[in-house]
Amino acid sequence: MSDVFIYGILCEDKAHRNFIEHYFSICHKDIFLEQEEFRWRIHASNAKEVDDSVADATRLGFTRFGLDVLVVGRDADSTEPKRIEILKTALRDSCQHHHPKVVFMVPVQCIEHWLLYIKKHIENPVLTKNEPLESIRRPDCKKLVYGDVKKPDNQVIIASELMTHFNVDWLESRSESFKQFHQQVIHFIQQNQQEP
Repeated sequence: MSDVFIYGILCEDKAHRNFIEHYFSICHKDIFLEQEEFRWRIHASNAKEVDDSVADATRLGFTRFGLDVLVVGRDADSTEPKRIEILKTALRDSCQHHHPKVVFMVPVQCIEHWLLYIKKHIENPVLTKNEPLESIRRPDCKKLVYGDVKKPDNQVIIASELMTHFNVDWLESRSESFKQFHQQVIHFIQQNQQEP
């Protein structure tokens, strides 16, 4: 494997894709390169489509498109740890023997909760209190992040601006679900990087 990892994304919406792309460019610059054909041929637009296509996306991603890693982005749509673990187990089971090459991004409730943490940090960068935000209802969280903006393309613009201020260590200290995602990426890199 080279020093650059070819990746694909299977996620439920533009917000997930945007987060993953910014995360890679900020936290792992020049380490990940997206496989463009996979991007245009394998995609989903909601949680059910992710669930239904993860097995095929995994198989095709590694056999036909030559991926080194597949990132699966799926909102947990819940705050209940048991339901979240059942979802993660189902996703892992769908990936069969490719599992070590699949990274799961499963935010508690929705990706906007991670964005809300980032927004709160921008608004008050000296805040040290670890105030949990993932219990905020999804519609309320989206309103706090995007205001009255409803169009997904415009929401991505807002999210992209927030991501320019992204501090991985800070978010990792606030959100356990982000920490799990980030640690999977770190583990993948450590397991697969060539020795100099």
